[in-house]
Amino acid sequence: MIDTHAHLNFQAFKDDYSQVIKENFESGLKAVINVGSNLETSEKAIKISREFENCYVAVGLHPIHVEDEEFKRSRYKELIKKNKDKIKAIGETGLDFYHSKKNIEKQKEVFSKHIELAQEFNLPAILHCRGSKENPRDAYLELLKIVKELEKIPSGVIHCFSADWEIAQEFLKLGFYLGFDGPITFKNASPELLQVVEKIPLNRILLETDCPFLAPEPYRGQKNQPVYVRFMAQKIAELKNIDFNQVVKTTTESAKKLFRL
Repeated sequence: MIDTHAHLNFQAFKDDYSQVIKENFESGLKAVINVGSNLETSEKAIKISREFENCYVAVGLHPIHVEDEEFKRSRYKELIKKNKDKIKAIGETGLDFYHSKKNIEKQKEVFSKHIELAQEFNLPAILHCRGSKENPRDAYLELLKIVKELEKIPSGVIHCFSADWEIAQEFLKLGFYLGFDGPITFKNASPELLQVVEKIPLNRILLETDCPFLAPEPYRGQKNQPVYVRFMAQKIAELKNIDFNQVVKTTTESAKKLFRL
């Protein structure tokens, strides 16, 4: 199993990330990608990757941070050049209308810079997308519009996908993978989201935790950790009525393919 979206580089794991990584690898996890949300956490992810062989990195500025931190493209380029063996993606980047709709133009501007960086270094993009409280689809529709207007559409994944099948199909047509996290295991999981899991081809799914957030059942409300991707795999197997090992094998192959692991 590979957790393609973790945050062991966040403060929640400041005191125990080494122990968590060791225990998770002993419990069957094969690799993890720690995703940056700003320059500090991107650099922390690189530090962790130097301590553990099967830890990899995505670097980027999360859309909720575009107001409090400048996207320093030259600094990110420097990180990528010095750590080509460990940095496997750009992100997470994208649009977040849930936390703020006042800075949409700034989010778009910074997103474009991330895509340029991904294309320059031929790296996939990890896209964050979260709609507003009033309209959960709005950020997805705007992100689709932007991506479709790009001269060259990057490879990548829509992290923690939470929209409906109609939107899912649009991203699939563009070549993106969809990442599924704890919410698909929740007792009150969205029927529309579960329908997406049922319908999407297995080879277009990536397993994620987004730890320390969104812990799946039966650990909902607790601190999430990478090895819990097994619960997403179990839920996907249940919804698709296929073998658990098939889900693990196929999603692992997809993760290796996209991130060149």
